[in-house]
Amino acid sequence: MALAMLDAAHGNHAHATLGSDWVLQAKSRLVDARTGMLVSSFTRDGRVLDGPEGSTIWMSAANLLFVDDAFARDQYGRARRELGAATLGFGWAREWPRGAEGRMDVDSGAIIPLLDASAGSSGLAVLGASAFGDDAFRDALLSSLELAAMPRDDASGRRYLASNRVGDAVLFDALSFGPLLAKVKP
Repeated sequence: MALAMLDAAHGNHAHATLGSDWVLQAKSRLVDARTGMLVSSFTRDGRVLDGPEGSTIWMSAANLLFVDDAFARDQYGRARRELGAATLGFGWAREWPRGAEGRMDVDSGAIIPLLDASAGSSGLAVLGASAFGDDAFRDALLSSLELAAMPRDDASGRRYLASNRVGDAVLFDALSFGPLLAKVKP
């Protein structure tokens, strides 16, 4: 993403080959056979460590918009089907695809039983939904945020007591992503 921004600022495509080469390698070595989603971690030589995770794929798909639009949309669609959920106007995202084994870690956070909802995946799903113009899902996720994250308004604006600085940064990124994308990738 940063190199795409640099190219846009300089009015050239100096780094386009690097991005397209990475996508070719990722498609051949870093896509989960069952879901078709990018895996979340791997070694330098391409050995997969962890399968797809929501706390990774939503941001990866959004960043791919700067490199390969079709692959980015494919990855978002797969994540939306495998991980995204909504009911009664509230949305959430799972950390792992159904049937996949995963372990809670610093990225996933605690998993809410029955729903398999992950705060990490749900927060980053706001970024994915914003990046791909999935307004209904974004709004459902934001409704859940307003319900569960303990919003408080003060002189500096709205804060979420259940969040932290990383969560706040993700939300800011999510809500500003569309305008940024329009400037960098007209």
